[in-house]
Amino acid sequence: MRPRLTILAVLLPTLFVSAAHAQQLAILDPVVVTATRTETRANSLLSDVTVFSREDIQAAPQATLPELLGTLPGVQFVSTGGVGASGSLFIRGTNSEHSVILVDGQRISSATLGTTAIEHIPLELVERIEVVRGPVSSLYGADAIGGVIQIFTRRGEGAPTPSLSLGYGRYNTTAGSAGYGGSIGGTRFDIRAGWEHSQAFSTYRNAVGGSFDPFNRDRDPYRNENLSAQISHRVGGALELGAQILHVNAQKHFDAANCDAFFITCTAAYDNRLRQELVSYSGFVRVKPVDSWTSLLKVGQSRDRLRSWRLDPSVPGEFVDRFTTTQDQVSWQNDFSLGKAGKLMAAYDWRNERVGSTQPFTVHSRGNNALVLGYQGWFGPHSLQVSARRDDIERFEPRTSSSLAYGYEIATGLRGRAALGRAYHVPTFNQLYWPADPINFFQGNPNLRVERGFNRELGLNYEHGNTQVGLSAYYNRVTDLLNFVPALSFPFLGQYENIGRATLKGASLTYSQTLGNWHLRSGFDYLSAKDDGTDKALQRRVPRTANLEISYRLAAWETGVQVLGYSGHFNNNGNTQWLGGYGLTNVYATYRLSGGWSIFGKANNVFDRKYVALRDAFNGNDYSVPGASLFVGLRYQPK
Repeated sequence: MRPRLTILAVLLPTLFVSAAHAQQLAILDPVVVTATRTETRANSLLSDVTVFSREDIQAAPQATLPELLGTLPGVQFVSTGGVGASGSLFIRGTNSEHSVILVDGQRISSATLGTTAIEHIPLELVERIEVVRGPVSSLYGADAIGGVIQIFTRRGEGAPTPSLSLGYGRYNTTAGSAGYGGSIGGTRFDIRAGWEHSQAFSTYRNAVGGSFDPFNRDRDPYRNENLSAQISHRVGGALELGAQILHVNAQKHFDAANCDAFFITCTAAYDNRLRQELVSYSGFVRVKPVDSWTSLLKVGQSRDRLRSWRLDPSVPGEFVDRFTTTQDQVSWQNDFSLGKAGKLMAAYDWRNERVGSTQPFTVHSRGNNALVLGYQGWFGPHSLQVSARRDDIERFEPRTSSSLAYGYEIATGLRGRAALGRAYHVPTFNQLYWPADPINFFQGNPNLRVERGFNRELGLNYEHGNTQVGLSAYYNRVTDLLNFVPALSFPFLGQYENIGRATLKGASLTYSQTLGNWHLRSGFDYLSAKDDGTDKALQRRVPRTANLEISYRLAAWETGVQVLGYSGHFNNNGNTQWLGGYGLTNVYATYRLSGGWSIFGKANNVFDRKYVALRDAFNGNDYSVPGASLFVGLRYQPK
């Protein structure tokens, strides 16, 4: 099917029934935490939010967290070569560093890159995902210009039971997970371990020739071993104690051009690989001194440890680059119920980032203290949400961010909303402190300023019975944008500078409807992300995406088909590399056996569409994408 026809086919249901999105087959009103930092019913929120439940995650044809997130309007992820490969996450067109990723309330990110390796977080460990699109620095501080994604790991409920999942698919992919969890009296617990091994495929799809061509016609396998555990215990009705841990150990092979220090000799005939370890552990105390006051103290630490192997063909010798980010985190939050006057939240956040590396950074740590206030009020058809945050960031001037949202119930089930929000991003350690590097022609710039975003947003939501419809339109201006500036004279050491400004504007329309055993979900997203100085599109942003998903339940069967459409887009900021649009079709099915057992199958890209989602802007190689693939498995999960 041609890309334009694919997108049109997806849009037709949306045009006839308006738009919105729901993640439940039965239209429920989930409780959301991330949008306000307090438990709030989804239909009371004044922000653009999507929730994936455990049932949604299991039913989805997507096998990885980035793929699943990429099906949402306003969220895009492009991968550098298949499962386990790094990539770029764009929420509403913002840069990858402009989004905050939380796992059970904690940041797990690289202070050198400014991103989180979500490609290594397995879906089998995930209980729930909350996605907030739009600026939320007023709640979470630095980097939340585009939005926040919070991942909640599996939690035990009901009588303790074991669970199991095993599967096999194309590229000799095997995956499995086993766990045991539930509740006994006032104690809830869950412990889970899993793995994924895949032969995958070559990082690059084609050779382009020349000395710096990274193409290597080999398979680039991926391995992932993971563990998560949670436990909490209630003492009476006013005190709860708990702890949680996540540990992921991943290894990814990839292709690269390995050159000597003077770029005289280069070779791609080497097994480049990386190992990345993600660790997060924390403990908390929740106490309720009186009915109207809940206090939560959480203390934890996270670590992102990356090791990457490369070759110097002139020695020859193998070298290992090491980058480790350790984050100590403390949060003390107090929620107050004001009766009919609404809810008040007050919090203190402390975080310290420490960097260890084979690179001799001149600065190795950065501290941050913050005070946060939030308020929610409901007055007849009117609703109000206000938040503000003051961050004292080491080596930077203090920053204040804020947001204001107003909602009005136009009719039963129909609400209009408007919001303003200020957010910011702090430059990464690489951008600030990378030492003079003649090999990579780069050095840090310690004089960089923070990037600032100011967002204006309008929305309309409708919910009635088994129908949900929604529209969000936004206009976000990012100033002091960081751009890399190459040096034109010896020693040719380029650096980042605050010279840019970007305008990000767009709209998302979504629709969800349940009719008997049938369920329909569809959506369309429009994005204009441009550099104001050049009036050119920002690289790798797809201006139009669309999706249509139809599923059917009958007795023990559930089956569905999903169509995704992507328009053409520019691969580089100079807008000289154009990648054409494409459409993908995925199919999935589950059959529930007796005793908690079920079998499932997921077929992706069923028409084996050949397409290019990302091109190496320097070499011109196209990154590989998976062809038609099938994954089948067996699951044991008692009710």
